[in-house]
Amino acid sequence: MNILILTGHFGLGHCSAAEALKQEILSKDPEAQVDVVDILAYMLPNFSRIIYGTFNFMVSKCSKVYNFLYEESAKYSKAPFQRAFIKKIDRLLNQYEPELILSTLPICSQYISAYKSMKYCNIPLHTYITDIKAHEEWIAQNTDMYFVGNKSTKNMLASRGIPAENIVVSGIPVKLAFKGNKGRKNTEPVKEVLIMGGGLGLIPSSERLLKRLHNNPSMHITVITGKNEKLYAKMKKRFPYMNIIGYTDRVHEYMRKADIIITKSGGITLFEAINCETPLYVIKPFLSQELGNAEFIESLNIGRVLWSSDTDAAEDLLSLIENEPLLCRMQENMKRVKKHLDGRSPLAFYCLKGEESCS
Repeated sequence: MNILILTGHFGLGHCSAAEALKQEILSKDPEAQVDVVDILAYMLPNFSRIIYGTFNFMVSKCSKVYNFLYEESAKYSKAPFQRAFIKKIDRLLNQYEPELILSTLPICSQYISAYKSMKYCNIPLHTYITDIKAHEEWIAQNTDMYFVGNKSTKNMLASRGIPAENIVVSGIPVKLAFKGNKGRKNTEPVKEVLIMGGGLGLIPSSERLLKRLHNNPSMHITVITGKNEKLYAKMKKRFPYMNIIGYTDRVHEYMRKADIIITKSGGITLFEAINCETPLYVIKPFLSQELGNAEFIESLNIGRVLWSSDTDAAEDLLSLIENEPLLCRMQENMKRVKKHLDGRSPLAFYCLKGEESCS
């Protein structure tokens, strides 16, 4: 069976979800042919790096402008230049000959949906939404199935006219290493604190908080800076007693050892933590798509969100870390979240409509 997974490098979340889906499929069917393609790199090879670089700059330096554009884009949910890219999508599908297309990026769903209309194509399109709050651009007319993180996301899609039977509450895809019933196992008196900044290495904590943690003998601090080399060098110099890690493929190991994770409220990180059953501490979320994830964390009591700059983050975090009963409740709540997820493989939902291939 040929399966094509379409994604893009807007941060690491969408690509991480795509790789997680590939792992999941191959674990069920090792003979499957699964290809992951960055749709912008494929269609705009000479401009994709500029587009991604601009995105990274806006997220890290101009978040208010990014949020404004993100909210405004809901009014124009269709991907631009659809007709101009049809020939490239035609070439893409002829090259990979997929029987099923999975999408982890809204623009991928939009282009494939437009292609299906224009070319009378019946290849099933399954879209995996990578945040709790589903932006309008995720909704594409010719999507056959939607896979979402929570029932609230399903209800939102249903309110937009998507049939409930076409929406699966599967959780946001995470790699197999994060899965399994292996909750926290730290029995030492020293608390393990993991600080993560997402794929762009944006550490979600202030200098004052880091200094308080650095000087606290009752904690062991690990900081993962991702691909941000400047931040890595800066942290190494300023906080010599912290365990500073750059990009790593062992995030699951650090998560499992941690008593708490200080992080951004990205959708992938959220469900990685849920699967590892490690409570979250989110400091002042600022990106639009992450606000919904933070509200989800707070509503289900699987972590704490610091919304205000007026609160002393150091004091608040220390009081939480010392509250073992509360941390245990958060961990139990994470177990309950996992129990309500549909754990079937993407292959279980494959159903080709008719015997005809694309025109």
